[in-house]
Amino acid sequence: MEIAKLSKLITPSGTMAISNKARVLREQGKPVIGFGAGEPDFPTPEYVIKDVQAAAEDTSNHKYSPVAGLTILKEEIVRTSELYSGINVKQENVLVSNGGKHAILTTFMSILNPGDEVLIPSPYWTTYPEAVKISGGNPVIVDTEFDDDFKINTDQLDSLKTSKTKVLVWVSPSNPTGVVYTKEEAEKIYNWAFENNVWILSDELYEHLVYEGITSPSPAQYDTELNNTIVINGVAKAYSMTGWRVGWIIANADVIDMAKKIQSHATSNVANISQIAAYSALKNGLDETKLMKESFNRRRLYAIEEFSNIENINLIKSTGAFYLFPDVSYYSSNGVINGVHNSIDFCNWLLDEYFIAFVPGEVFGKNGFLRCSYALSDDDLHEGLSRFSKAIKEIQ
Repeated sequence: MEIAKLSKLITPSGTMAISNKARVLREQGKPVIGFGAGEPDFPTPEYVIKDVQAAAEDTSNHKYSPVAGLTILKEEIVRTSELYSGINVKQENVLVSNGGKHAILTTFMSILNPGDEVLIPSPYWTTYPEAVKISGGNPVIVDTEFDDDFKINTDQLDSLKTSKTKVLVWVSPSNPTGVVYTKEEAEKIYNWAFENNVWILSDELYEHLVYEGITSPSPAQYDTELNNTIVINGVAKAYSMTGWRVGWIIANADVIDMAKKIQSHATSNVANISQIAAYSALKNGLDETKLMKESFNRRRLYAIEEFSNIENINLIKSTGAFYLFPDVSYYSSNGVINGVHNSIDFCNWLLDEYFIAFVPGEVFGKNGFLRCSYALSDDDLHEGLSRFSKAIKEIQ
């Protein structure tokens, strides 16, 4: 029997491919250092663990709960959205999901009709185009350039907009580049979307991870009725809770009602214990996040300095998330390394020969680059970048 034709359109997660290969090498005893992690290297805050232990003893948490989420969590999402993001919403505007990835997929399924087009700036997080295709839409890639700090502009959007354009994906700070748009840059993009009646899907999971005072206001600050704006957020990145799988959608009532219908048939409620964990994280504030940020910023500055000292490596000094996106095209093409023709080959070569794992730029729609996560220990960061520098020197 045949499986769905959709299988020919969907590609597996490229970030997982390099991670799986690195895992196999570690199991063989190789001293692999991974720069591919899309998650903080810190434990979930201790107060979250204590609250969860207590919640696990409460038998009411062993049962089904409302599809849209526990009231106490939704109340906390409303409170912190206003406190941290300047977004004024009600509980009816919130749907709790099984992580940000699930929230994005559910959102696309809620608003896309077959053939609708979604504008996705490149480099992009790998799930965006796949989620669009699963939902029956067509991803339209908005290519960006290193010299423009990988930022889109309204001229590009004008040139790509058609009668089928439905959504613009927006993420600042960016995964994979770490680039943050200024307030003025963001406002130009928001105004374009509002004037053209295009949804903005604003992925805000990295909103707290900025390091030099440059921040992008949420489009929901301007679109207070949420007529054109859908916000995706969660506890994974800022609270080091990737495995707890709690995210949420903030949208108008029509979108939330549709998303609830989909989620009711897909997963029902998010696990109550995970929701209690998310509630605890939000309730207790950002002190632990600030400590993480101090470490991330120290590592960011170190990595920028190290890459900047390596010949023929170009780098944007990104100020958000926990990623850098260096240009390695000199070494990943031009026949500089035997058998290496692109950044996938280059990353495999680094892993095979020097046991350092980076994610190739092709995964994010951009050949000639690699994503470097600095969400790893200082010792591993120093050793890993030392190996990278050694690899380049030995080429020369």
